[in-house]
Amino acid sequence: MREVSAPETTAVGTVDVPHRSVAARLAQALEENGTLVMVVAAFGVVMLVALRHALVVDGWMALVSGREVARHGLPSRDSLTIWTHGRRWVDQQWLAQLFFYWLARAGGVKLALLVHAGLATGAVAGAAALARRLGGSARSATWICLPAVIAYYPEASVMRPQSFAYPPFVAVLWLLMFDQRSPSRRVFAALPLLVLWANLHGSVLLGAALVSLAGVLGVASALRERARRLPRRALALAVMPWPCVLASPYALHLPAYFHTILVGRDFGHFVSEWAPTTLTASTAPVYLLVVGGVWLIGRAGGRITAFEKLAFLITAVLAFQALRNTAWLGLTALVVLPVLFDAIRRPAVEPRRLNRLIATVLLAGGAVGLASVAANPQSWFVADFPPAAATAVAATAGDNGAVFATSPYADWVLWSRPELAGRVAFDARFELFTRSQLEKLGAFQGRVGDWTATARAYRVFVMGRSGDKKLWQALVRTGTARVVYVDQQVVVLRRTG
Repeated sequence: MREVSAPETTAVGTVDVPHRSVAARLAQALEENGTLVMVVAAFGVVMLVALRHALVVDGWMALVSGREVARHGLPSRDSLTIWTHGRRWVDQQWLAQLFFYWLARAGGVKLALLVHAGLATGAVAGAAALARRLGGSARSATWICLPAVIAYYPEASVMRPQSFAYPPFVAVLWLLMFDQRSPSRRVFAALPLLVLWANLHGSVLLGAALVSLAGVLGVASALRERARRLPRRALALAVMPWPCVLASPYALHLPAYFHTILVGRDFGHFVSEWAPTTLTASTAPVYLLVVGGVWLIGRAGGRITAFEKLAFLITAVLAFQALRNTAWLGLTALVVLPVLFDAIRRPAVEPRRLNRLIATVLLAGGAVGLASVAANPQSWFVADFPPAAATAVAATAGDNGAVFATSPYADWVLWSRPELAGRVAFDARFELFTRSQLEKLGAFQGRVGDWTATARAYRVFVMGRSGDKKLWQALVRTGTARVVYVDQQVVVLRRTG
């Protein structure tokens, strides 16, 4: 028996009148959802403003990998870097990377970044709309949306293949949560979504787990009710998502790839996003959502289904496991918690005219912000990666010099100077590293032991002026290298001797 007593409502909480004009219905929606529209629109504006710093290591890696796919087909062995040359490369995210490359070809990195912002903002808007459709009031959805988007923003603000995974995640939640209330064949639309997602980002495992969870709950319900036959529909939902995860050109190699990503390497020592989420000022909203969400489930859990409770708890556990998972918690909390929040507070009477006025102003401001950001030259979007620095790297490397670039700059160097392919030490594809290489990199960056021995094979070093300050200064101090180029962001050094 499903544990849900909240009534279904439309996206704006009222029944649409077919003969009303689109403008009238839009005005009504703004009046009833004004505060929620304000928060989502403000988030979109913040995403646009942040685009100047949204292209970092994962984005450059996506562009480089997409170029490889477009020019040479799907890769199977690495030919871009020295450390992993010839090693099997399972490019699971190939389709998202190819999309980003096509966008960059069509409109420069500016277009790729604008699409990224649209994907991230669209997912928030979709989650907010789903919360309303599930019965949450506009005001409660607004209050939940505030910490949810703060938890979501750090990961969502960066352009990466994961940007393409946010809309499918919300779409899968939409199908599953409505199916819990009113079973329909439409839920099987989640399967082709998973097939697409399986070629966009590894988070497809989360999507498959949620679909499978819905099926398992259906089977468990049938067993509880002592049904003569197990429902084929529930069995299909429990089993079919997992073949969808393997619907990829790399199908045979994906199990080993996912094992390496999830348990085979301890990336948390080298990449902060893979480290567990500890309580800091920036992660406080994550803790607030989890603690508050668990309390709300305990207080008013009968208002939502067992699936929604488990979906929230699963994403909460993942958010604590690694910082990069906090985005899924933010979206799930925005969908699940508003209807529970309504149980402890009386829904406010919405100031309809004021809502419409402020929401309209913010939406107009968002449109102006989009036009303003889009009008900036390409250089505005890559201000942290000056072309002069890439030119200095290529000039110092010459025709055969090898380049050691720390991970934030390696893929940018490869994208900016394609002729350096095969001469860069490594890039951000840490899943290709052996454990000894990870330890070697950690020793070099930590300046442990005979760390300067790693530098002897390279003519050029590319590092962040601030982020790698101690490292490049140590190279200069020990006489290992000298600075040949420096600006506000990047330092290029040449090995001495």
